[in-house]
Amino acid sequence: MFDSVGKTIFAIILAVILVYLIIWTVKFISYRLAKKRKQNSAEVREKQKSIRHRTIACSKDYWYNIREVEDCPEDTPVERLYHYFETEQECIKALILEMYDCGIVRTEELEKIAFGEEEKNEEAPHSGTIYDPYAIDAEYDEFEYDFDEAVEELMMQDDEEVVASAEEADDAEVRAEIYDCWTGYVMQLYDRVSVNCNEEMKLHIRNKIMMYGHKDAEILIHSPE
Repeated sequence: MFDSVGKTIFAIILAVILVYLIIWTVKFISYRLAKKRKQNSAEVREKQKSIRHRTIACSKDYWYNIREVEDCPEDTPVERLYHYFETEQECIKALILEMYDCGIVRTEELEKIAFGEEEKNEEAPHSGTIYDPYAIDAEYDEFEYDFDEAVEELMMQDDEEVVASAEEADDAEVRAEIYDCWTGYVMQLYDRVSVNCNEEMKLHIRNKIMMYGHKDAEILIHSPE
């Protein structure tokens, strides 16, 4: 009799333990599944957030250096190399600076056209001093020019009036030769960069960068920085 009771009690205890293990297993699995769902949900939200940011960023106007994007490592988002702008003036300033920073504008060539090769050396016999290139560089360092104001003025000018005034100047031939060089520099710039905006804005930006080439030689041979 006692053996039968003992076996019954033992069976009940085993049944309770089994039920407990089943309940614990179900809860544990539920907990793991809930944690996994939460983790997946967070990852999805992060991906959606990233896509949303990239979509917003790509909808803005920007320009980039084509070579820099081509050399961009695969694990680096190319959007980091985009230069965003809100106004045409901002883009024009940045692209003109890019022309000088990349060495597209050859200031020695412009200087040679504007002043000639021998003009500086001709002063030596009359002054009794030896031509010093460092002295010329020092003069350049003292050159004062408000680039921001110049671009703002450029935006206000009528392109046809700028061309007409350049053609009527005393040094019209020199200006025309310098402008030819400048247009070549602009073409090289657009081989290096890509501008993302509507077509009308693209054309206007390009025309204004071209018009900058009508500035005086003293301005063009200096980097705006």
